[in-house]
Amino acid sequence: MKQTLAWLLAVVLVVAAGASITWRILPEPESDSDAKLLRMEIANGCGVPRAGRAVADELQMRGYDIYAVRDYREHLARTTVVDLREPTGANARTVARALSVQRRWRKLPLGPKAMPEVIVELDSSRYLEVRLVIGDDYRRFFANVVPLY
Repeated sequence: MKQTLAWLLAVVLVVAAGASITWRILPEPESDSDAKLLRMEIANGCGVPRAGRAVADELQMRGYDIYAVRDYREHLARTTVVDLREPTGANARTVARALSVQRRWRKLPLGPKAMPEVIVELDSSRYLEVRLVIGDDYRRFFANVVPLY
């Protein structure tokens, strides 16, 4: 009886130590509340009809402030976040971090995070802070988005 209790106590201690170590090495989820305060427009640069509207709907359901959806002037391979107000690109980096995705295996991160490209195109005549141009790789960041025809 005493041996069984001792083994049970040892197993409980080992499981508790393992859980504690695992809990400490897991990254904390980043808050995207700052990105939700920025005024955005979505530009469809992937060539898929209505993909921009589908991404805008998804972002609005997540709580983002989307003001406009339009087609982009050129075709892009990579999804890009364009900062229209901040010369340092801080707004665009905030949105890119919020949209970044991490491959995982049983809650453990695998490899680097995939983030949209960030560029700065200052346009003080616009009331928007950020333009999200979706490229051919938009499904990486918006896996559940289905453009309806």
